[in-house]
Amino acid sequence: MTPVRFGLFSDLHANLPGLPERGFGGRSMEDLARGLERFREAGVSFAVSLGDNLQPARDAEEEAGQLSDMMTLWSGYGFPVHPVTGNHEFQQLTYEACLAVLGRERAYGSFTEGGARFILLDTNVNPDGSHYSADNFDWRYGILDEAQVRWLAELLKTPVPTVVFTHNCVHWDTGDPADEWFRLQNAEKVRRLLAESGCVRAVFQGHHHTFRADRRDGILYVNVPSPEQYPAYSDDCFPVVTLTESGISYNGVPGGEL
Repeated sequence: MTPVRFGLFSDLHANLPGLPERGFGGRSMEDLARGLERFREAGVSFAVSLGDNLQPARDAEEEAGQLSDMMTLWSGYGFPVHPVTGNHEFQQLTYEACLAVLGRERAYGSFTEGGARFILLDTNVNPDGSHYSADNFDWRYGILDEAQVRWLAELLKTPVPTVVFTHNCVHWDTGDPADEWFRLQNAEKVRRLLAESGCVRAVFQGHHHTFRADRRDGILYVNVPSPEQYPAYSDDCFPVVTLTESGISYNGVPGGEL
């Protein structure tokens, strides 16, 4: 494979002026513009949003407009931005309405770049198998449904260097009793599938809003922090990642040193 450089951001929680602000979320769009410019200057091939781009708007139509406007902003920097959906995308939007704005037939998928494979997972499924839709969910209990697990297993049969992107955490273990609220409810099954493939280099996830890096079963798991936690813009919330044949670096730090 050839080296691949990409950018990441997560949990912007952007909201319309005049609506209640979450943390420092009112500054998220300004931060996003700076982050995208940083990615352009770094020469990334693409960027990935790890979800929860939005806070509720006045109604579903306005939220759809917010997401569409955000995607228009994304498109102006000379590289594609691949969205992973988070639970907040479905607070007001139905599953079908969200997909219509994204221009997709389903919320998960994959693409290749430089001989590597990049997988976008959809963690917005209720334990009963129904998809999050128009506030029909509990953010603590997302799963990967069986159809998606089967799709993932089939994809991973082809052993090429692979990076996975997800909203809910596939691995999150701090010892806090609340950890399970941020993990996929079938995280153990998904971790085992990723590990047994032998080709997954890293998993980048959001949802918790804080930075954390761990290694498990030879895979690097990194949680990308949310700018709504930061009182001013920070490059920490818009990391640049480089994947090479021999390793991975995150904001210039080798993966083994995170």
